[in-house]
Amino acid sequence: MIRTLLIVDDEQKDIDKIKKIIQASEVEVEKIFECSNGKEAIDIINENDIDVMFTDVVMPDLNGIAMVKKLKADKKLPLTCVISEHEDFNFAVDLFTNGVKQYVLKPINKKKITNLLNYCSDEMQKFYKTRKSVFQRVSYMMFYDNISPNEVINICDDAKPYLNFDEYIVFCLSAGEDTEDYTKEDKYYFIKGEEFLDMIICDVKYKDEVVKKIKNLYVGISTPFTNVLDLKQAFCEAMEMRKTAFMVSEHVVDFSEFNQPVFEYEYGAKLMMHTANLICSNKMNEALKQLEIFMQGVKNHKYSIDEFQEQVRIIITTAMNIYKSMLGDKENEVKEILDMYRFQNLDEYMDVLRQWVDRFDELVNNDADEHMTIKKMNDAVDYIKANYSKDLNMAVVSNHISMNYSLFSYTFKRYVGTNFVNYLKNIRIGEAKKLLVETDMKVHEISKAVGYEHEKHFMKTFKNITGLTPSQYRKNLT
Repeated sequence: MIRTLLIVDDEQKDIDKIKKIIQASEVEVEKIFECSNGKEAIDIINENDIDVMFTDVVMPDLNGIAMVKKLKADKKLPLTCVISEHEDFNFAVDLFTNGVKQYVLKPINKKKITNLLNYCSDEMQKFYKTRKSVFQRVSYMMFYDNISPNEVINICDDAKPYLNFDEYIVFCLSAGEDTEDYTKEDKYYFIKGEEFLDMIICDVKYKDEVVKKIKNLYVGISTPFTNVLDLKQAFCEAMEMRKTAFMVSEHVVDFSEFNQPVFEYEYGAKLMMHTANLICSNKMNEALKQLEIFMQGVKNHKYSIDEFQEQVRIIITTAMNIYKSMLGDKENEVKEILDMYRFQNLDEYMDVLRQWVDRFDELVNNDADEHMTIKKMNDAVDYIKANYSKDLNMAVVSNHISMNYSLFSYTFKRYVGTNFVNYLKNIRIGEAKKLLVETDMKVHEISKAVGYEHEKHFMKTFKNITGLTPSQYRKNLT
């Protein structure tokens, strides 16, 4: 697949013929641009992300050779193939020297254009696959400290061909899912990070363009750098600023304009441990007040956002460990709040944290009730299994576990998966099958042994469930 392809030729009939072949080709081209000279082509490339260019050589205003040289000098040359009627060796050498990949002679035909499309499609797939792999390694380099200097050098060297910037900056942001517009070829590139801390590596000339694109997010920006080997330092600056933007609820925080505050670490830790104790004691309103105090301290630069995140993690994990047996499969829902930077700013996060604290008491109490209900259902099942041979009915069992008759009927079906009558039948017939195979007892004896007073009732129930009479069942299995 080719996302964008530009055709540059001063003969409209040739452009139309190439377009017709492309549109009929098996190679998918999402968008085709066209123009009649090199000057127009440069304007189009400056305005759009062009993957592939098919160009003539001899054209008015600015010819193909001059255009290619200009684009190469500006580090904006797409994957370029020349389609020309000029069989000139010097032309070809000059073009190949300046980055052209294919040179095809006119007249235009289906085979020539199809071959070029297949070549370009393969090359673009290789390019994007390799770049994706390199950028994944760049992301790894940003987040992990146990990486050797040689590995850093190798990763940065591999990244250089994709970051042809004289000077660059790094943005750190929590992008969410919609990131399609955050990469612009030869201008800036989005790289997925970890813990909801993503990055955009940007040519410094396009800083304002990126800021405009992400105006609804809360982002940090590094100072400008020139050496790709400084990528990790740039990201660390941007990440610190992203955390500051989160903390003070400002959309853009630039490292070059930032003064590092002095934090009070010890008191903040004591405050949050006290909050954890309140939550674990189920004193939710008091705990919420303590969280509000800590949050204001963070917003006022009294406590660091890293300390706040760590103490919230301690609170949540401590509470989860204490109430784990009650929370069951709701545990993962609660754990989402640990991913603090999935939220854009501290105010947004605190809204969710408040809701979590408000719900936690209800969740724990509900799960305590649920736990008691499960215990009662287990007691009911145990009682049925121990007394199926007696005159047993739902009233007897519901009284045994001290539960309202109607509530028992509804709850039993919910937990066991079938109603009381069917469950009891299955228990009794299951035991009858064992007795038929493992003993010499008469059918009427087995009927009484599993709780049926009347043999005919037993035989009818047995056949409805197994499809066989008790005698047929015994005969088939013995």
